[in-house]
Amino acid sequence: MKSSNGLYKTDTYSIMGLLVNLVGTTAVLFVSSSTCKIARQDGWMASIIAALYGVYVVYVVYRLGILFPGKTFMEYLPLILGKAAGKVLGVFYIIFMFYLVSSVLREAMALFYGTGAYKFTPPIVLAISFIFVTTYSVFSGFEVISRTMSIYWLVIGIVFTTTIVLAMPHMKLEALLPVGEAGLANTLKSTMIPFVYWGELFLLGMILPYAPSPRAGLIAGIAASLAITFFMTSMTVAMVTVLGVATTIRSTYAPFFLGVFIQPIGIKIFLLCMWVVAFWGKIMLIQFMISNGISQILNLKSYHYVVLPVAALVLVLSFSFYKNIPDMLTGIPQTFPGVALVFEYLIPTFLLVIALIRVKIGMKTSSNQANEVSSNT
Repeated sequence: MKSSNGLYKTDTYSIMGLLVNLVGTTAVLFVSSSTCKIARQDGWMASIIAALYGVYVVYVVYRLGILFPGKTFMEYLPLILGKAAGKVLGVFYIIFMFYLVSSVLREAMALFYGTGAYKFTPPIVLAISFIFVTTYSVFSGFEVISRTMSIYWLVIGIVFTTTIVLAMPHMKLEALLPVGEAGLANTLKSTMIPFVYWGELFLLGMILPYAPSPRAGLIAGIAASLAITFFMTSMTVAMVTVLGVATTIRSTYAPFFLGVFIQPIGIKIFLLCMWVVAFWGKIMLIQFMISNGISQILNLKSYHYVVLPVAALVLVLSFSFYKNIPDMLTGIPQTFPGVALVFEYLIPTFLLVIALIRVKIGMKTSSNQANEVSSNT
């Protein structure tokens, strides 16, 4: 449906699906390995703690959406910080999203090679094919993106859940014992990587105007955070109880390592097909956000003017940030948590504080003016 100003409005379920796919596509591949490396068999607790990070980020975005209804994150930056400072910060966020989507495209290439699915296909051919399809979808608009992923994310979730269910006969729950052996310090430290992924929920601010209301966006965001937590916790528990802690730590692509050990053998192929769709959905959504964000910073009539340049730059950057796959797998955990802390948590919180202060100052000024008028009369 469309609002009175002609903006397409999707439903709460679709927003939730977009957010689950946005975070879950890459998180489920790497969270189990990274958390168990620090917390051992207690690594499953990290995802539960990370749910709080996600809820916090969603709430901050929701509050900003209440203060600036009908506006995206890029549109209310100048309203909070002033036109010049807001535009500059917007440019930095565009750079951040370029870094994010380029890393995701590189991670997709790593998955396809790591699982042996496309080991004889040149990476550039895979990347160009991917970008071609995502760019076509971005041209089609947010309505197409929303409707498509509202179907696909559920199919992906069903295949993923089926994998966990098929793994249950092989689970040895005693592998999770003793619970709490890692200690509170190591358990909290193991949330560093989930902290990054759940923080991506701040991108809800880029699509909140497409939700039926800010409250609907809040509900979708919290539901997405809880759904992601369920998927991540289930995967970590399955990995540890089926493969053991040592193997889990070495398993970069968790679902695919698990797929090797369960019947039917073909489940790995289904998983790979689903992850091709999942990566398509994530890259497509972030490309849309970048294109729309640039058009709002430059005050363009349509984001379509910048879709092709954005696609070309994403393709180039995906091969520029990291020399090879091992460089990517070691580089992201070292650099991205600090960047995510600033862009996903600290700046949105700072913006909310500034916006609330401005609102209170404005209310006091209006109250004083009203009192002056009444006293004069």
